Amino acid sequence: MKGDVVVVGCGPAGSLASLEAAKKGLEVLVLEEHNVVGEPDHCAGLVSVSGLKRLGLKVPGECILNKVYGARFISPSGVEFTVRRGTPQALVLDRRAFDRWLASLAHDAGASIILGEKATSLKVEASEVAVTVRSGWEARGKVVIDAEGCRGKIAKLAGLPRPRERIPAVQYELAGADVDRDFVELHFSRTFAPGFFAWVIPTENGARVGLGAVSQPGKRLAAFIRKRGLSDAKIIRKMAGTIITGGPVKRTYTSHIVTVGDVAGQVKQTTGGGVVMGGLCAKMAGQIVADAVLKGDVSRQLVKYQQSWRKFLGREFFYMGLARKVLNKISDKGLNGAFMAIREHGGSEILERYGDMDFEATALKKLLSSPRTLLITIAHLFMVS
Repeated sequence: MKGDVVVVGCGPAGSLASLEAAKKGLEVLVLEEHNVVGEPDHCAGLVSVSGLKRLGLKVPGECILNKVYGARFISPSGVEFTVRRGTPQALVLDRRAFDRWLASLAHDAGASIILGEKATSLKVEASEVAVTVRSGWEARGKVVIDAEGCRGKIAKLAGLPRPRERIPAVQYELAGADVDRDFVELHFSRTFAPGFFAWVIPTENGARVGLGAVSQPGKRLAAFIRKRGLSDAKIIRKMAGTIITGGPVKRTYTSHIVTVGDVAGQVKQTTGGGVVMGGLCAKMAGQIVADAVLKGDVSRQLVKYQQSWRKFLGREFFYMGLARKVLNKISDKGLNGAFMAIREHGGSEILERYGDMDFEATALKKLLSSPRTLLITIAHLFMVS
């Protein structure tokens, strides 16, 4: 099977890249390893309203489980403060329905989505590239957009780097959980979430409760659920995934291949959220790849993709990376003190007035230049998808 562009993976990044390329008139082939788009899902499904707006997406109601107005931050010793606003700040999405909706946008624009075909090998030739799938046939195109997720088999075969700093995560979907529907909870402690944090995200009739931890995330999550007082809630399903905390890889293109989303490390180092950042990069990839194919100059044009996303988001990733290094070194005692300082020095009011859930560089630059601001602004790092 032959097209202009072969996209590996039909998650949000793959669908958005496919959509942009198809809109420019290219013949796009999308290879999705699973039989159903969006399954299994591995994401908490909390995506900022401002980020969706930046992506140009108006999410249909059937994909939205809840809208949240802010977040509660809880330190290891129970010091708590709240950041809230008068309008919804994030949507709790049914990720399976959301992914299928994005895929439908790409399909309606002309992309051909082929399900149940896992990419297994790669062959680069002078004027085109071929991806072999599990059943043995080849998908050929002038460019491959690799959006396969953090496993990155195609990226590895292409000689491109893959994300290295990863943290395992586990999440339970609970029915009947007694939580405040208007607020996300973020809990910090090296005891139950070393290397990351735990979350409680309210849904329609319950909550998604999960955490990332450098070791034993399942055992730690069970302990956290007991500590949070949610043991009586019914577990509907369990999910596991990987949180990327190391930032973007150094190179995201070759002569005929670009990487987007998780496989490129285009994920917020502070929270592991990748829908918005990965989506913005994927849209750039689809547009630039399409232009390169239409110009008939693929091998020299794809460098523009890396130049573009780094110019637009490089500053954000840089400061988030610095913040992640700081956060990885803070002890529970230090976190308790930081939370106390935020609560006592008007930090929540500052966040309510100036915080941005996706573009954090300005706030991070200020906090890193002032110890007091650092304490006040730590909370801002976690107000994202």
